[in-house]
Amino acid sequence: MANSVENIEIIPTGKAVGAEIRGVDLSQTLSKGVVEKLTKAWAEHLVLLYRDQDLEDENIVTLSGYFGGHQPAGARQARRQAGIKDAGKDSSTDMRINYVSNLDDEGNPTQHNRGIGSHEIRWHSDNTYVEVPPTGTLLWAEIIPDDNTGNTMFCNQYRAYEELPDDLKEAIEGKHMMHDGSRTTANRVHPHRTMPQSQDDIDGPIHPMVRIHPLTGKRALFLGRRWDYPSTYIVEMRNDEGEALMDKLWAHATQDKYVWVHQWRPKDILQWDNRSVMHRRTAVNPNQKRILHRTLIKGDPVISAWGNNAATQ
Repeated sequence: MANSVENIEIIPTGKAVGAEIRGVDLSQTLSKGVVEKLTKAWAEHLVLLYRDQDLEDENIVTLSGYFGGHQPAGARQARRQAGIKDAGKDSSTDMRINYVSNLDDEGNPTQHNRGIGSHEIRWHSDNTYVEVPPTGTLLWAEIIPDDNTGNTMFCNQYRAYEELPDDLKEAIEGKHMMHDGSRTTANRVHPHRTMPQSQDDIDGPIHPMVRIHPLTGKRALFLGRRWDYPSTYIVEMRNDEGEALMDKLWAHATQDKYVWVHQWRPKDILQWDNRSVMHRRTAVNPNQKRILHRTLIKGDPVISAWGNNAATQ
C-alpha cells in the first residue's frame, strides 16, 4: 500500500548525494510516520527523487507544508512588485508556485526569455540573496526534452567542507560573503535591476562562508552563487585576495567526487536541502519545451559557524 511507512524504499544513488524514494504517492495525504521517515532520509541523503508523481500545483505546495511550509521566491516577488510578468506563456499566477520554463510569450521554446530560458545555470544555492534563504526546494517536471539536455547537478557541501585542505579552512575561518540578487542564475541581469558597478551598489545580505545545519549540527560550505566582482566578494578581504580564494573554493567544492547528476523524466520531483548542497543546470535544447513547477520550503535563519557553540560539533 502506498504511503505506509513499511513500504517506503530508500535507494541511494551511490554518489556523494541523493536517493530515490519509492512507495510514496505525493498526491495523497502523508502520515506523521511517513513524514518522519522522509525527513530522516532527506537529512541523510540531502536530495530526494520521487518518480512517476501525478501532481497538481496544490499538491506541491502541500508537500512543502510537511517540511516547514512555503516561502516566496525573492526575485519573483520583486518582479511582480515592479509590474513585470513572469517568463513564458501561461505562467502560474499563484505566488506559491513558479514555472521554470524555456517558453516565450507565445508558448514556444526559446533560448532567451524573461527568466533563465534555455541557458546553462551556474552552481548556486537558491535565494541566498535574502536574509533567510529557503530551507529547500521542490521541483516537479511537467515537460522534459527527450535529448538529455537540462540535467540538474548537485554537490555535497558537508563533504566539501570536511575535506577542505587545512590552509583553506584557516583562510575562510571567520569570513563572510556578500550575496547580490541583481542577476538571474543564468548570469543575466534581472529586468527590474541594473548591473552593479561597485560594492556600494550591492544591497544583498552578508552570510558566513560556513553555516551550521540546524538538524544535523554539521558544518557546510555556504558559497551561494559566484558572480563577477563586485557582485560577490569576501567582506573581510581585499578584492584580489578574495577573488583568488573564491577561485580555489569553487574549484574544490564542485569536484566530481561530490556531485550527482539527475537526468530528468516527466513526473519526476526533486526535493533538495538548500543548506547543504549547491546545484546547477546544464544547457537546455532551445528547440524543445521544458516546463517544471517549483516551490520553496520556508527557511530558518542562517546559523553561522563562527562563534557558535554548534561549530564545535
